[in-house]
Amino acid sequence: MCREELTGISHNAYYAVMRMTLSIPDAVAHRFQVAVPARQRSRLVTRLLEEVLSKHEDSLAAACRAANRDKALEREVEDWQSFEDGVAE
Repeated sequence: MCREELTGISHNAYYAVMRMTLSIPDAVAHRFQVAVPARQRSRLVTRLLEEVLSKHEDSLAAACRAANRDKALEREVEDWQSFEDGVAE
C-alpha cells in the first residue's frame, strides 16, 4: 500500500513522547552540546529526523507508484496469485 492510500492518519495529532538513548561519537556530541542550547536539542533532533524520514517515505512512495505502473510485474503477481497451492487463506 502506498503512502497516499493511507487515510485518516494525522501526524500532527496529539502524540506521546518517547525517551531514547542514542550512541553518538564524542566529537559530534560535543559539537552538538556547544552549538545547540539544552532546551532546544530535542526539538532540533525531532525536526531533523522528520526531514530525513519524510524524504525516505517519499522515495518509498515513489517506488511503490513505479511498481504499481509496472505491467510486467502486475502480470507476474497475477500469475502467482492464480497458483493453487492447496493452502486455505
